[in-house]
Order: sequence, then structure tokens, then C-alpha cells
Amino acid sequence: MKILTRERLVGLAFLAPTLILFGVFVVYPIFYNVQASTLQWDGVNVGTAVGIDNYLELFRDPTFLITLRNSAFWIVLTIIPQGVIGFLLAVALNQGLRGSTIYRAIFFIPAILSPVVVGIVWQRILDPFNGVLTAIGKATGLEFLGGNYLADPQTAIFAVIFVNVWMWTGFSMLFYLAGLQLIDPSLMEAARIDGASGFQTMVRITFPLLKTTTLSLVLLGIIGSLKTFELVYVLTQGGPNHASEMLPTFAFLEAFQLQNVGYASAISVVLLVIAVVSSLSMVRVFGAGFITGDEK
Repeated sequence: MKILTRERLVGLAFLAPTLILFGVFVVYPIFYNVQASTLQWDGVNVGTAVGIDNYLELFRDPTFLITLRNSAFWIVLTIIPQGVIGFLLAVALNQGLRGSTIYRAIFFIPAILSPVVVGIVWQRILDPFNGVLTAIGKATGLEFLGGNYLADPQTAIFAVIFVNVWMWTGFSMLFYLAGLQLIDPSLMEAARIDGASGFQTMVRITFPLLKTTTLSLVLLGIIGSLKTFELVYVLTQGGPNHASEMLPTFAFLEAFQLQNVGYASAISVVLLVIAVVSSLSMVRVFGAGFITGDEK
């Protein structure tokens, strides 16, 4: 009994630093943010308690509704293209192509670059006056390539989504490639012997066996979509007229530019709730095993 108690104390001693850091940098900020969301506060002077008024105002705010719409666009239009293109690239690179290691590095490089750097580069590419796409459009006669996509309210969010897909597709490719290399080659050989075509093998055997990888990427994609900030801010700053605004950029605008910290805290709390509910829903629907690979 004494030995068991001693082992527990030793275990708690090893966990203590992590628990303390988690409490200081995660738990405390969450509670502080929730408390701040009930105040009318500029972040400097003493705040005034307003209860849930910030939340009531938030759900009447047309800009907030735009951010929810943009978040929905972002989740769907990044997760699906990234997954599909990443899967196809992984299948191609898993065929033993010459120089496949170089191709892997090239495709994965955008994912390790800073979003700020990526945003600045793509600003130059999409520049409607002197950008790369404009030059290509003039040279080929494809004038639509020179459109001012980042400044058009109808296309701004989709232009940023396109850049995000370009940036993170290599990440999905690497996940799928790792999953493909864990599949027993004898399964593919048996399918070929049974007369299955390459397409049938990919659709009916390869992709179903990568279910764990796919669901993990979906979960990471949802969380990443909800917290995206740098790329949007560098490319459009949420404009024009909030057309590409996301929840993090909206909270930043309210807190640091309009000094409406209480309102920004309410936005952050809603963002946290959406992220937690989305994650728990994924786990509830597909089971906790899909994250660890312990599916039955």
C-alpha cells in the first residue's frame, strides 16, 4: 500500500510541471476571457459589467454572421480540396517514382513556411497591376488572371482559401503517404490478381484503409480553419468591407484597433465553444479510436 502511494506521489510530481503550465497558460486565460466577455471594457480602464449583452449584440452583428459564413466556406473549401489533392499526390509518389523524395520536399515546403511569408509572396503574385498572374494573363491572352481578386468583396475569401489550399496540401500528402506505407502490399497484390483495376483498388481498398488518416485530417482541418489568422490578415486584413473576415481577425479588430476588449472576448469565447463542440462531435460520431488508430 505504501509502495502504491509512493508511486502515485512520484507520478504526480512528474506531472506537476505540466499541470501547472497548463493551468497558467490555458485554464486561467480561458476563465479570464469568459469573465472579460461580460464587461464593457477597453482593456485599460475599469470595465463595466454588462452580463450577456456582448453576446446578444454579437449575434445581431452582421459582421459576425459574415465570419460564420466565411468559416463554413473555409472548412469545406479547404478540407476537401486538400484531402483529395493530397491523397492523389501521395498515391502517385508511393509508386516508386524516380526522384520522389525531391517531389515530397517540394510539395511539403509551403507547409513549413511562415503564413506571413506566404501571404506576402501571394500578394505579389495576385497584384492586379504588376503581379505574376497578370503578366501571364497578358502574355497568354487569359485576361481574367489579372483580376483584382483580393480587393473584390465577391472573390476575396475564395482567393485567400485558394492560397491556404496551396500552402497545406503538402501536409495532407505527407499524412496520406505515411498511411499508404503502412498498408500491407499483399492486399494490393491480391486485388490485382482478382482483376481489380488501379482505380478500383484505390477507391475500394486504399482509401477505405486510410479512414483513420482522413478523419484525423478533417479534425485538424476544422480546428485550423477556426483559428486561421496570419494568412487572412496579411492578404486582406479581413476586407474589403469584412468580406474575408474570420473569427480571429474579427476579434483582433475589435480588441486592438477598436479597443472593445469585452466584445472581442465574447467573440473568442464563441470561437472556443465552436472549436470544442466541433471536436467533440467528430469524436462522438466517429469514435475516439479514429484519432489513435485503434478502430475496431
